[in-house]
Amino acid sequence: MAKPINRIAAVMLIAFMLLIGSLSGWAIDGPSLTARDDNPRRILDERRILRGAILDRRGEIIVETTGKASSYVRHSRYPDAAPFTGYYSINYGTTGVEQALDLVLRGTEDLDVQQLQIDKLLHVYPAGRSVQLTIDLRMQRQVDALLHEHRGAAVLLALPAGDILALSSQPTFDPNRLDEVWHNLRNDPAAPLLNRATQGHYQPGTALQPVWIAEALRRGLTTLDSAPDYPTAPVPIDSKSLSCRTTQDVVTLADALRAACPKPVADLGPMFGGDTLWEIAASWGLTTTNVTGVQADQPITRTDRLTSTRALREFAAGQGELTVSPLQMAIAMAALASGGEMPAPRIVSGTQSTDGTWRSRPGESTRRVLPQAIAQEVIQAMNSAPDAAWHAGVGLSGPARLLWFAGFAPVESPQ
Repeated sequence: MAKPINRIAAVMLIAFMLLIGSLSGWAIDGPSLTARDDNPRRILDERRILRGAILDRRGEIIVETTGKASSYVRHSRYPDAAPFTGYYSINYGTTGVEQALDLVLRGTEDLDVQQLQIDKLLHVYPAGRSVQLTIDLRMQRQVDALLHEHRGAAVLLALPAGDILALSSQPTFDPNRLDEVWHNLRNDPAAPLLNRATQGHYQPGTALQPVWIAEALRRGLTTLDSAPDYPTAPVPIDSKSLSCRTTQDVVTLADALRAACPKPVADLGPMFGGDTLWEIAASWGLTTTNVTGVQADQPITRTDRLTSTRALREFAAGQGELTVSPLQMAIAMAALASGGEMPAPRIVSGTQSTDGTWRSRPGESTRRVLPQAIAQEVIQAMNSAPDAAWHAGVGLSGPARLLWFAGFAPVESPQ
């Protein structure tokens, strides 16, 4: 009688140990299982979150949450804002402002972690809080309309603070239809999911000339009234070449700047040297961008290839190792327009607190990158329109010609 009982006890003990092992495995894997996209509990939890709204600088709603409790839906009132608002999806995660300010929008920022766990067990969900951007939707709509049906990007900054008033990337996508068109978006050669204004990195070509000339003047390497050798000669880049916008009446370095002639600026490359070229690029914010709410690409990594005369000339001509985003280019031009004082760009102006009041999110402090006298000297040599200054250039990227334009107004007190 004892043997059968012992056998039954042994079987039950083994089964009990297997059960403990199985439960332990589930406990260890708990966090990863909870985070799985196909976890029904996670999906239900997300649909119960009344996520806060994203507003423009005047309080107009850009993105909001609609529907009823347990079936909330994220809705964009202005889908073309997707390059900076990003998207919020149970299946595909978050990007843009939706990602950077996720804790505020879902209402969990600054809340006690233990209380959040207790509330979760009780199925009590925090109320999301809103986020206000520096974007002006009136200007944003105008910029989007001008860029519509073209492949490119545009950035509009307010000076001297550096608030981003408009940020457009075309083609874009409709975040309201993300789930149904995701596969097409991922495979579209036009890359609508890429924010060209902040994540796209392109050869600046002759568009970066005001920066190089300003730094050459600062170091006493040249003057604007100097007469470079063969100023209108093209600069060969692989099998192509960079040329002036116009070759008429180009004698001095100032003339070459207005005509976007590449050779006089390319000749500055060996005079600077590789270390100085990279230092200038970093000083002007061309190697990294840090703006809360803006998804930038990886910082440009310096290489040690700037040793030959050819490499140095190509770098100064805006080709080769250095690539920049439209946002970086806009910030650099803003520094020149502000008399050498580089603004600290921001796209988030404020967030809502738990009591419903608003608190400002100021940007970082401005920093001087160029003496004011040098900045004014370069501005006076640039192209001018009625009460505005501008510079246009071309970069080469494989078979493509990249067209750049940067300007500011009014000249005396840029805004």
